[in-house]
Amino acid sequence: MKFSLLILTGITLLTFQAKAQNAIQASSNDNNKVSLQDAVNIALKNNISIKQSENQVLLNGLQLKQSKDNRLPNANGSINESFNFGRSLDPFTNTYVEKNINYNSLSVNANVTLFNGFLLRNTILQNDLLLKATELDLQAMKESISLQVVLAYLNILNAQDILLISQSQTQITALQIQRTEKLVNAGSLPQSNLLDLKAQLATEETTVINNQSTLDLAKLSLIQLLNDKNITDVTVERIALPVPTTSEGYDATAAKIYEIAEKAQPTIKAADLRIEGAIKGIDIARAGFLPTISAGASLGANQSNAQKVYRQDGVTTSNLGNVNVNGVDYPLIVSQTKFVEDGTVAYFQQLKNTANYGFGFNATIPIFSRFLNKNRVAQAKIQKSNADYTAQLARQTLRQNIEQAYTNMNNAAKRFDALTVQVTALEESFRAAESRFGAGAIDFVNYSLQKTNLDKARGNQVQAKYDFIFRTKILDYYQNKPLTF
Repeated sequence: MKFSLLILTGITLLTFQAKAQNAIQASSNDNNKVSLQDAVNIALKNNISIKQSENQVLLNGLQLKQSKDNRLPNANGSINESFNFGRSLDPFTNTYVEKNINYNSLSVNANVTLFNGFLLRNTILQNDLLLKATELDLQAMKESISLQVVLAYLNILNAQDILLISQSQTQITALQIQRTEKLVNAGSLPQSNLLDLKAQLATEETTVINNQSTLDLAKLSLIQLLNDKNITDVTVERIALPVPTTSEGYDATAAKIYEIAEKAQPTIKAADLRIEGAIKGIDIARAGFLPTISAGASLGANQSNAQKVYRQDGVTTSNLGNVNVNGVDYPLIVSQTKFVEDGTVAYFQQLKNTANYGFGFNATIPIFSRFLNKNRVAQAKIQKSNADYTAQLARQTLRQNIEQAYTNMNNAAKRFDALTVQVTALEESFRAAESRFGAGAIDFVNYSLQKTNLDKARGNQVQAKYDFIFRTKILDYYQNKPLTF
């Protein structure tokens, strides 16, 4: 009976191990699945930081457009209406009159900058560089979010694999309990063996619960990255993952990866563009030492109710007195045409009568500005120096991250190889311990130790595998390689 039960147990164990290997692949028949590419696309679409960065690109684009538009002439129009009461100055006779006067004036002025020390040109160039740097910042943010999604996706796969291992081991223990219970009932094994196995099953079921919690948290991390209120749960598609091996290694050295990343990474390109922008800032500050030449033109007219229309209304004569000529007095009579008001001059006629225009040039030559321009140039040079340091720091951080990721990738591959050998050996050892425990040749403590070691080694092997994949994808990211599999 013992021999038959051992054979049955061995066959059952192999069956459950096969199920553990194929359970995730079998779940691919589910309809509600999210592929890795779908997850990346959804996250990029809904990420708020990306939307803010897109708005910043739009703002910098408008800033560049405005700097170009500043080369165009500037034109303004004005209308002025005033009312004077009591003793007022007649705008046409320039004399004071005892009457109420309203006065209206229209004017249009235009001016254009001809030369201002190349400030306009350098400002356009600087804003163009700033726009390109912001676009690269947006690209870098998208790539960073994509990498976070890939890592979150792989975390789910990792958690699923570890959960399946723990579930498989729990099922194996449950079968062992059934087998042991029969042997105990038959009087072949003591009751303590059965109790110990039940205690172990309870511990393993707790591990399953903990691993399920880890999987739930991994899914939550991906859901938060997707940022879609309609997605409350995710089922990820299984993907073909590379198997770590120290014999093949990565297809480039850390130095080669850095060489590629330095030319490809948008953060480095953006830092270099900001250095060029800071150089243009120095040229802009130096424009304050040069003259500014502009041209202007103006057109104006005015109207007032004081400008009247007069009509002839007969002739008046006046006796100014007598003039004595050779002792004879002659009366001095003067005739004058009589004019009376006949209304106010029409509005548009007044504008036509008073229209005036002109144009001119203006040159502003800086002589002494309390060292303002000098200090501006000094500040611009400091900003350029800071841009240099920022670019150097970006390169230093990039190199250090690549070196760290490369070392971690190699260590994960070596760790996986070692754990693979360990798992193979522990599986053989556990099968032998299973047979000996069923035959009563070893106690429960030794049996439990063998099983615990195997479970731990399998979990470590899975973690080492995904750790290797994580590090590989990070190295791919630095080279702008596709993050999908």
